[in-house]
Amino acid sequence: MSKVKSLNISISLNAFTLDMYKVLSEKAPDKNLFFSPLSVMTALSMTLMGAKQTSRDQLAVALKLHPHSNDAVKTAFAAALDAFNKIPEGVQKLYELHVANNMYVSHKLDLQQEFSDALTQHFQAAAKVVDFGGQTEAVRQEINQAVEEATKNKIKNLIPEGILDALTRLVLVNAVYFKGLWTKQFDKARTQDLPFYTDGRNSVNVPMMKAKEEYRYMIRKDLKATVLGMDYQGGNLSLVIVLPDKRTGLAKVERKLQGVDLRELFDSGRKVEVEVTIPRFKMEYSEDLVAPLQALGVRDMFGSSADLSGIGGLPGDLYVSNVLHKAFIDVNEEGSEAAAATAQVIMARMAMVRTIPPFVADHPFVFLLQDLQSGITLFAGRYSRPDALPPKQEL
Repeated sequence: MSKVKSLNISISLNAFTLDMYKVLSEKAPDKNLFFSPLSVMTALSMTLMGAKQTSRDQLAVALKLHPHSNDAVKTAFAAALDAFNKIPEGVQKLYELHVANNMYVSHKLDLQQEFSDALTQHFQAAAKVVDFGGQTEAVRQEINQAVEEATKNKIKNLIPEGILDALTRLVLVNAVYFKGLWTKQFDKARTQDLPFYTDGRNSVNVPMMKAKEEYRYMIRKDLKATVLGMDYQGGNLSLVIVLPDKRTGLAKVERKLQGVDLRELFDSGRKVEVEVTIPRFKMEYSEDLVAPLQALGVRDMFGSSADLSGIGGLPGDLYVSNVLHKAFIDVNEEGSEAAAATAQVIMARMAMVRTIPPFVADHPFVFLLQDLQSGITLFAGRYSRPDALPPKQEL
């Protein structure tokens, strides 16, 4: 048996993060953005296990997993998911991080055993046989209820009415939930309404949290931005803010980030005392990722050319109709709470610092929530509008 070439999943996932961020941000350049690349990539990698020929090649390239074999991919994901879901004893009380995968299979689909084994053994995906045609609404509610429970009621109605029908053969669901407390919490008494500049001139008052503590801090002249790392209790997770030097500099920073290894943002920052001012905010985001994935070159699996015969049936029998993603984040004085879920519906057919520097996030910025140990980006987003909860996008 040939040796499986090892795969560093953090390299692939962070590269995919930047690609997906770029496509989503270009779709709505002035709006808030928040998604979980970990959730999206996990759901798509489950599909990869059953994709064949060009359908697999296109998906593997988009996910930055080409030319790795299915064995390498499932081995890497198994290790990552095991690490996330088995937080060492003692640390468990400091933060919550859970990744849940579920597989809902139509009783009409003769599932390939190899595909089923890959998902249950390596992606920890619980499988359930359901009747999409005869009990459409009951199945939809069951899937949504499972997602709500996995995300502590933060992600609701992931699959809206009208998505499932008698032709639905398989629904793959991934949910990610995180809740953590800052290592250095903000004093609520210091929070006050201050201007947040949506562009160079216009501003609106928002609750701004303040603290003077030691944070990982780095001036990135190459990005024309300053990077701040705010750690959560437990030591492994951090919220990183990439703040443009100029109030109108977000677009330029986003372009420059495309050439950066995201892991370097965190590894190279050293801790210094910083006077921090950042907005307190909540954000909700929802999107059907079919069009963004098509923009990344994934085309065949969404149409008549799809070959998902590794899941079941013959080439052309199955295709992906939707890739539904919802995400939520709440950043406040105590810490952060974030959740995301992705469902696929498959149908038949650094500078030296000598004084205490200010870090005032009073204009649009990029933020990432990353696992410091693995280098994996769990969540990524952009805060550009000071709406507590921006208008929900229709799926």
